[in-house]
Amino acid sequence: MLRQITASISSLLLSTVIAAANPCEAQILRASQKYHIPVGILYAVGLTETGIRGSLQPYALNIEGKAIFARSAADAMAEFRKAQQRGAKLIDLGCMQINHHYHRDQFRSLADMLDPRQNVDYAARFLAQLKGRHETWSLAVARYHAGPNNDPAQKRYLCRVITNMVATGFGSWTPAARKFCN
Repeated sequence: MLRQITASISSLLLSTVIAAANPCEAQILRASQKYHIPVGILYAVGLTETGIRGSLQPYALNIEGKAIFARSAADAMAEFRKAQQRGAKLIDLGCMQINHHYHRDQFRSLADMLDPRQNVDYAARFLAQLKGRHETWSLAVARYHAGPNNDPAQKRYLCRVITNMVATGFGSWTPAARKFCN
């Protein structure tokens, strides 16, 4: 019961903060409701992907492992084009760091991939599909970041997401999670 009350208060606080927040965070609440994802999980995934000082970055890129925080969609697209010209293949884009190489076919354009509404919506839909396939949110989150044959990367990522959930008040360390992550 206490957990439900805490979750409700956290959701209320987040929705209040979102009213004045950046576009990524505004879309987190909408997409979590649309795809029945606990808002704390989706928000923590976003923070893990592009969070700086507790705020998600709509025009973030990760180019072959190097984070770039562009100031606008136009700047992000310019960085993307430069990276492609240099031969970069693995480029993650936007609020939820959607990988261009693997997911570009789900969008009409690069601009659509960077659009916060479409970026977060696709990420939430993908995460919900992973949950359906793997049955737990823990496995869904782990697979969001790394494929099924990369257990070390999955573990690191899941533990970072849990850390962000705890830091933002959307959960607490369980003995099992603490043991898994330590």
